Amino acid sequence: MSATALFLALALVPAGDDRSPLGEHERILHVLHRFAFGPTPELVAEVRRVGIVPWIEAQLRADAPEPDALRLRLQRLDSIDLSNTDLIRRYLVYPAQAATPEEVARAERLRAAPRAELKEAVLLRAVLSSNQLRETLCDFFRNHFCVDLNKDTVSVFATTYEREVVRGEALGTFHRILRRSAQHPAMLVYLDNVLSRRPPTKAELDEIERTQRRQTGSRDRGREAAEIAKQRGLNENYARELLELHTLGVDNGYTQRDVVEVARALTGWTIQSELDKNVGFQFRPDMHAGGDKEFLGGTIRENRKQPVQEGEQILDLLARHPGTSRFLAWKLCRWFVHDEPSEEMVQRVARGFRDARGDLPAVYRAIVQDPEFFDRRNFLAKLKRPFELMASALRVTNAEIGDTGALQRWLKNLNEPVYECADPTGYYDHAEVWNDPGVLEVRWRFAMQLARGRISGVVVPSTIYEELPAGRPEYWKDVLARRVLSTSLTARTAAAIDRTVKEHLARNPRAGPRDLGPQILALLLGSPEFQRQ
Repeated sequence: MSATALFLALALVPAGDDRSPLGEHERILHVLHRFAFGPTPELVAEVRRVGIVPWIEAQLRADAPEPDALRLRLQRLDSIDLSNTDLIRRYLVYPAQAATPEEVARAERLRAAPRAELKEAVLLRAVLSSNQLRETLCDFFRNHFCVDLNKDTVSVFATTYEREVVRGEALGTFHRILRRSAQHPAMLVYLDNVLSRRPPTKAELDEIERTQRRQTGSRDRGREAAEIAKQRGLNENYARELLELHTLGVDNGYTQRDVVEVARALTGWTIQSELDKNVGFQFRPDMHAGGDKEFLGGTIRENRKQPVQEGEQILDLLARHPGTSRFLAWKLCRWFVHDEPSEEMVQRVARGFRDARGDLPAVYRAIVQDPEFFDRRNFLAKLKRPFELMASALRVTNAEIGDTGALQRWLKNLNEPVYECADPTGYYDHAEVWNDPGVLEVRWRFAMQLARGRISGVVVPSTIYEELPAGRPEYWKDVLARRVLSTSLTARTAAAIDRTVKEHLARNPRAGPRDLGPQILALLLGSPEFQRQ
């Protein structure tokens, strides 16, 4: 059986039926699989030294100094700290003035810079940050409040979206992150609310038709202009996803009428795009649909003095709604605990959400403190998503990342490129989605290329092999497995590695740790054991 075939055959072996309590070491590993991008020997030692609860509390403060390697790399990224206005000036307005072929080529490279630098920052932080809990939470909200870089100007606005919404509010309150996402240009563009406006009245349509007919002398042109104007009215995209994906969940007590009423309340929520002012959220009263809005059995009264407050009232109601607490609790438990969390745990976390009035750190504590969190059923029960697989592999090998371009291409091959999920659901987090043989084979090839030093811009330092005892190759897999894996090797994986070592030594009897080490490391990173978390 080839190594690839072995990997594919073993990738979905269940973890077993052991229901004994987790030991202290297993509890540490479990926390680091859920609230960090995988354990490393160094991080395991740190948590053992300070204790799980103090480590969690320190991580919730997210004030640990970042390593110089990360800080210096982020300083070299020109775009990630710019405002929306400066991003547009630098990366959209100036390139648009390109005339010669050389200027056009330079403009294309310049336009690509914000998205490339954003992707680089996200990956580097996941791998190198000392504040790992915050990075896993950003990963969750990046998908919960999903936007896609490939949609119009989201490629520019996503930079401030990541900074102000995802990173800025992941440790705040749900109400605040909901409102900031709703009013951010990236979301307004991605789900088309920037275009949503009150439908024109019959009198306005008649005037449009008369004006166009007078200007063109064509009755058909007049009717066509009126028809186009009619179609440029209410847009329900954001309203639907707000209810279905961001707050209540699918079909959770609302109707199509509620979707329409939310869309009406949010008309006029658009973008101020004049570059001599701050580019950002703007409310346009002339685009707003007047009148009362009937929503979830109640009435949002028309507010003629401050009509923007009608939409804000909708967000307030949704943030406090019991259906939202239940849906968010379920999503968080599914993401951080188990693909199928128990209903009892979800209800307890939802109650914690309501009691804390959406204070997110309190919700995260409710998950960790829940009596089921450390249940063995949840230990190593999830399959790593591609992003989690890559980040954990880079972390556990202490990989030196000179450039992330090749890694970003690997993420695309693995079907999880950063900020490129076209579906507003975000990337799914359960094994069923990622359990495709074709994708699993790409995972295997990534592991092999990483371990063998064949990914451009990335180096696994040879120091990882210094602990391998010279002349004792039969022990090498166990030494490396203790560093890389959170569980013991299965007999079949161990046998596959032994067979590879034997075949290699038969060809090269003098092979040492730095010759055979990468082969063993590749098999460990590609093993079914490493895919679990």
